[in-house]
Amino acid sequence: MQQRTVSVLVLGLMLICATEGIRADISIDGYSDATNDRFTNSSTFVMNGFDLSGVGQAASGRWATAISRNVIVSAAHFAPSGTITFFPGNDPTAPSVQRSILMGARVPGTDLYVAVLNANLPSSIKHYLFASESLSGPPPSGNSPFSVVDAGIYQGLNAYLFGRSPKSNDAFRDQAVGRNVVTGFSENVVFGSTPDVDSLVFTRDGSADSNFVEFEARFEVGDSGGPTFVDLNGELRLLGTNAFIYDNGNFSSPGPGSGINYIGNQAAFINDFIVANAVPEPGSITPLVVIGFCLFRRKREARSERREKRSC
Repeated sequence: MQQRTVSVLVLGLMLICATEGIRADISIDGYSDATNDRFTNSSTFVMNGFDLSGVGQAASGRWATAISRNVIVSAAHFAPSGTITFFPGNDPTAPSVQRSILMGARVPGTDLYVAVLNANLPSSIKHYLFASESLSGPPPSGNSPFSVVDAGIYQGLNAYLFGRSPKSNDAFRDQAVGRNVVTGFSENVVFGSTPDVDSLVFTRDGSADSNFVEFEARFEVGDSGGPTFVDLNGELRLLGTNAFIYDNGNFSSPGPGSGINYIGNQAAFINDFIVANAVPEPGSITPLVVIGFCLFRRKREARSERREKRSC
């Protein structure tokens, strides 16, 4: 594995010091409303054809991405609260779906945040498969906040990075999408007081660099908690939630980049959380009730038959 070091400017620390009204929009090379703003609802949108209904936002603009019928994931340092609004498509005028957060929790030792909604989402709102592969690498050493190694099956894949849109000031319809190639994995990134931020990082390359892609993107203030996806065989897979940005550091080239909370190393905890908080669908309860009633009835009939035989 190739190992490199970079210095870090942590997005989370910037957000802690900012008010809700201070924000910047995700930086996207060649941005246009039509190609990069989800709710422009254009046929030229970079993710046209993908179901983004499970990417929601709170009234504050903070992000919540559905990973089950009633569980969302975000970033702990910029966690959503209150009501989350989802849209079944990219049409901003379509009827929305709203759910309230009942309770949430930081995944221990990380910057990942999971929360339970007050009711299951309808079938019109998608929930996403998420990475489950365990990745590892050397922890930071010396003055370097993190080291970068190969990211396994995700190394070099093109990813879709979500952030606040330059077009919109409507907090729960404020979604822009850029792209970037997975640069690598970093173990235990130095991130405030959080000890175990396992991350995927994305260098923002220049147009002359070999890894430069159309709509090359980098996070900015306000993007924390948003989702980052890859397309695997036509299906979106959630890699994690937006966490930090870093500067040039020891790189002469390329330029600054972005980091996310990699979800794969915490998949077991999150799956347990989903199972523990699952609410059965109404349609799935009825068969169980019917089966239970039939068993109860058969037992009663059997007891009646035994009593009749004893009385003869």
